[in-house]
Amino acid sequence: MLSRVAENLYWLGRYLERVENIARMARVEHDVMLESGQEIWHSLVSTTASNQLFWDTLIESPELTHSEFLIHSMQNPASLRSTLVRARELARGLREHISREVWEEINALYLFLALRKEYIANDIHEFCTETQRRTQTILGLYDNTVLRDEGREWFRCGMYLERADMTSRIIDAKYHILLPGEDAVGGAFDRFQWMAVLRSASAREAYRRMGNNEVDGIQVAQLLIFSQEFPRSLAFCVQALQRHCQLATTQTPNRRRAAAERGIALLHLDLGATDMDQLIDEGLHEFLDGFQQRLIEIDRAITDNIFRAEPNAGAAQRQSQHAVQPNANVDQG
Repeated sequence: MLSRVAENLYWLGRYLERVENIARMARVEHDVMLESGQEIWHSLVSTTASNQLFWDTLIESPELTHSEFLIHSMQNPASLRSTLVRARELARGLREHISREVWEEINALYLFLALRKEYIANDIHEFCTETQRRTQTILGLYDNTVLRDEGREWFRCGMYLERADMTSRIIDAKYHILLPGEDAVGGAFDRFQWMAVLRSASAREAYRRMGNNEVDGIQVAQLLIFSQEFPRSLAFCVQALQRHCQLATTQTPNRRRAAAERGIALLHLDLGATDMDQLIDEGLHEFLDGFQQRLIEIDRAITDNIFRAEPNAGAAQRQSQHAVQPNANVDQG
């Protein structure tokens, strides 16, 4: 498979997963604001690592709100709208590698968003619910209408890496940004916010099915970090990322895939060797920050060593001797 195609499928998976996450988090935040009367949109902007950009943009657009910046603003490259535009551009160039059904659903979602030329704050719930439903439909169609080949594995790699990153940011936003103080731990507002975290990760029903009747921050974090059964937990996502990366690189030279595979394997082992008590003692925020940094390093290893790796000079010389025209765009990874 062409390296360019593999990279675009990887990022298509990341962008679609990001759109679905932002839509879900924004819908939950809107509902929380209506239920509690407290607006904490700034935490969601922080979740997408766009805090500084928001304040810089505010200088030029003083009436810009956190919610508009997160959902609709094209000045924010991490907004739902900006992300979907990039996903649609990638999908258009990947028409030969995705099914017609997937392309039509992505295009329909793009048109659904394009028709809403103005941001309407009172329309957040309906808009985000519909966006989330349509994105989940796209992800389901992709998994059931494309060949289970290398391209599909790269798409899943991007999806699970993005999901792991977003789940870690959801937890971190609550623990490090929202918590008002030690005296509020275990209080009504604290429990209310941890319930919002469960809803933001679509984990409320899973949490209750595990026998948890009361909402407890430690138990919520335990589920979202270490659960091997919940599809959005960090442990589940890293394990899935490891599996799909191995399948995607079966024909990739060892020297090119080694760094990415090593990074994923070590992250998987470290998660398995850690427990909740250790995280609390050493700092949950520090752990999550380190986890996100390691995902960045894995993404960099995949990009630099597989998608954009330069051909080996010795191999290129041998190919030239055998009268084979080298092609820098062709890569088995």
